[in-house]
Amino acid sequence: MIIIKLQGGLGNQMFQYAFASILAKKNKTSVLIDRNSFEVTEKRHGYTPRNFELNVFNNSYGQATASDIITFDNLSIIDKLKKKLGLHYPKRYEEIAFNFQSETLSIKAPIYLTGYFQSYKYFTGFENYIKKKFSFPVDKLDEMNKKLLITIKNSNTISIHVRRGDYVSDTLTQQFHGNCSLEYYLEAIALLSSKSKDFILIFFSDDSQWVKEQFQNLPYSKIFIDQNKNENSWKDMFLMSSCNHNIIANSSFSWWAAWLNENPEKIVIAPKHWYVESEAEKHTMDLIPSAWIRL
Repeated sequence: MIIIKLQGGLGNQMFQYAFASILAKKNKTSVLIDRNSFEVTEKRHGYTPRNFELNVFNNSYGQATASDIITFDNLSIIDKLKKKLGLHYPKRYEEIAFNFQSETLSIKAPIYLTGYFQSYKYFTGFENYIKKKFSFPVDKLDEMNKKLLITIKNSNTISIHVRRGDYVSDTLTQQFHGNCSLEYYLEAIALLSSKSKDFILIFFSDDSQWVKEQFQNLPYSKIFIDQNKNENSWKDMFLMSSCNHNIIANSSFSWWAAWLNENPEKIVIAPKHWYVESEAEKHTMDLIPSAWIRL
């Protein structure tokens, strides 16, 4: 048994579940999800309430019960004996840093995992396995998004994700994460425009009005997406992943859109700095694939 404590939004949940699924596969066991963090529904300074969002993907999610979780704190007599003999017994593992920890891929079940596990290196050799786990339900697209998908498939498109929300409105979140500057996006667009002039910029944001005000005068074809909110936000991730190229924010949401993009000639541009907080920033060297461009 492997239990993963899920936390954060869709992108974070995908990282956590992907890592737990790989570990379960290596251990020939199952994954159970601890959803307790989603029971906190009150907005607090530095904390934004989230919902379980992985149900958009066609996977079977076992839920950890209270008795499942307590076995990792109150060892049975048999488990205490296993511990004494150096055998595998229920343990807790908490991620010590954001960067890739190779030894975690050798963890033996049963284990209770806490962490974000945000590195593409965890997926090495399991890329197709994870992509299958995160196959989008295209049949659930509404007519507006179906028409947009046709445009994306028949054009040279660049997705641009502008994450604002609590990155801007919450002081603690702003001080930890920060948000990508307007200059970053303009530099990224300029870089891609130097390679091709025939493209459509497709903007995705949780603050569409701000994005329109900042980018509407750019001399390129543009589409601003603002119809996919809340439980429909996965449609933005899917549409971004369907574009030819991606300009991402310092957000796990658009990271996954770019990583799931199957275009073999894709150009992905990511911000040079993922966090404002210096200690967290030190540990992001394994987050961005080497083929992506950082500005």
